[in-house]
Amino acid sequence: MAGISKTVVSLHPGKLEEVSKFIDSRSNLVTEIDGMIGLAVAVTGEDEITIIGVYESSKAAQAASDTVQKVFYDMASLMTSSPDRGVYSGVWFSK
Repeated sequence: MAGISKTVVSLHPGKLEEVSKFIDSRSNLVTEIDGMIGLAVAVTGEDEITIIGVYESSKAAQAASDTVQKVFYDMASLMTSSPDRGVYSGVWFSK
């Protein structure tokens, strides 16, 4: 079964565009994470994004935590609080 991470990030007002550029600049990290299948970033509020990561397993998703924490540490000045990340077992469908 796939591992799926869901991370909700609350942003300082007006920082969405800056966060989008930051995420784009770190997109290379996705290809470096063992067991990562894909990543999606959705704007889920005026000052909120939700990041969905899909991994080969929940174990792989948990193992990515160090890399994820490093990225969020680097963007801490753009967030109002620590991100809320959970890892779940699930199923991934793609075309």
